[in-house]
Amino acid sequence: MALVNIRKLVALDIAGLGPRFILAEFSIGVILLVGLGVLSLRTGLFRTHSTWQALAGAYFLLLALNYIPLLIYAISIVHKRSAAVEVGKEIQDRARSFRTYRRQSLILLVPLAVPIAILMQQPHKH
Repeated sequence: MALVNIRKLVALDIAGLGPRFILAEFSIGVILLVGLGVLSLRTGLFRTHSTWQALAGAYFLLLALNYIPLLIYAISIVHKRSAAVEVGKEIQDRARSFRTYRRQSLILLVPLAVPIAILMQQPHKH
């Protein structure tokens, strides 16, 4: 599988589901994941001394780091009103595009995968 184009994934979501929905999803994702992460980590480390709860908290916090760049991209795309342009010809075969990008969106469940993918997609400066 080729490296996921994160910005295009966000643009496709905006084009298909609408800017309000996507901005709400990513905003709530950041807030909820940070909140759950802090609560689980704090409880696991200081109250119950549960390794699993502390690990869940760390997972949620690292997962929140995926949603921060998604939210930044979404704000930028909505502000520029460029979702259709960034999606390009893929929007013509909407069903196929959504199937492809839905599978690729599973990357969101892997902590730090989005920031790493974004860094790998940046042009290398020599």
